[in-house]
Amino acid sequence: MAARQQTIYEVIIKPLVKANPFGSTKETITYFSNLNKAVDTLHTALGAQGWPSSVSYSSIYRRLKQHGWFTHIFVVEGVRYFQLHITARILNPHLTTLGIEEMPVPRRKG
Repeated sequence: MAARQQTIYEVIIKPLVKANPFGSTKETITYFSNLNKAVDTLHTALGAQGWPSSVSYSSIYRRLKQHGWFTHIFVVEGVRYFQLHITARILNPHLTTLGIEEMPVPRRKG
């Protein structure tokens, strides 16, 4: 039985401002199997930290359908704090030949 393809959503939060100038800023990557759950989790996390929910499910959905990705930068008083990037990914893609053609049959000697 062949594995079926499934779309997952990769949510990346990339800090643009360093809170600690001596530390490194690492992006946070989270995967969701459902876009609605990803947006709900995003709204909950933004609300818990005091950020407005300036992104909507429909805007994310439309952008993903058009381009395969969604990006939004959160700005306060002209300072860019972090970037949200959502990408649609395919799990279990159909196998291809990768452009490799069939091996030719060797000639017989003799």
